[in-house]
Amino acid sequence: MWNWLKRKRRPDAPTVHQTSLGEVRVPSGILLLADPMHLYDPVRIETLRGGRFPVQAELIHYPEGSVRIAKVRLTFRPGTPESRQTLGTIGVDSATVVAVDADTYEQHWKEVGPERIGHIGIPEHRKIARLIEKRFGLKSRQVNVVVSEFEEPISEELEKEIQAYLQTFPEYAEHTFFYFRVKTMNTFERISEAMRERRWAEVVLDEVSGASLLAFSSGFGDGRYPVEGLYNSGELAGVEVEFIGPAQDKILEAFPILRY
Repeated sequence: MWNWLKRKRRPDAPTVHQTSLGEVRVPSGILLLADPMHLYDPVRIETLRGGRFPVQAELIHYPEGSVRIAKVRLTFRPGTPESRQTLGTIGVDSATVVAVDADTYEQHWKEVGPERIGHIGIPEHRKIARLIEKRFGLKSRQVNVVVSEFEEPISEELEKEIQAYLQTFPEYAEHTFFYFRVKTMNTFERISEAMRERRWAEVVLDEVSGASLLAFSSGFGDGRYPVEGLYNSGELAGVEVEFIGPAQDKILEAFPILRY
């Protein structure tokens, strides 16, 4: 593990290329940009014409193997931008940003989903899963190196019993929610699932209407990122969010491991 952390930065320069992430539909004329954990406080882009707008990304490929989104641009009208202005700042805590129509968010965002999945998401997940299996006769499966989930739906009553049981262990008693919780696959959890091992994804929020949002990862992860309005002939032609610029790239001098 220590040798992995000490890996050196290669002398080769990273390469950059542009790619399309897809489109975002904005029928209401109001676009929200935010971390999906903080959509109550988004950057609001208003007075747009309703329609579908292309989303382009600038990807950085590091010679060590990492590929990250450095910049995202949404285009609202053709033409070369003549000026720019900061419209707001996105605070990111989940390493993800979403672009979503305001009405789509109001109508289809769900804080509570239809499922009840018992979830353990810490390095010692198998130990806790086996305790719960033995006590309650449940079956679990390992999802990845830090996550186990239970096969049977967890009722609200059973959830309380499991939490009470874990509180009998001093090491789990203080913050039981960190060691076991129930996922309902609400909208945020659906976004997290869609973004697992991906850099961007369209997430459909309503199958009937096709209402959706576009999610994309934010460079090296959490931080605060300015949203720049791009103007042409005095009209808003697009917006741009830079995640990895000259200032952020300096981090790599001290932490070259981020390039892997």
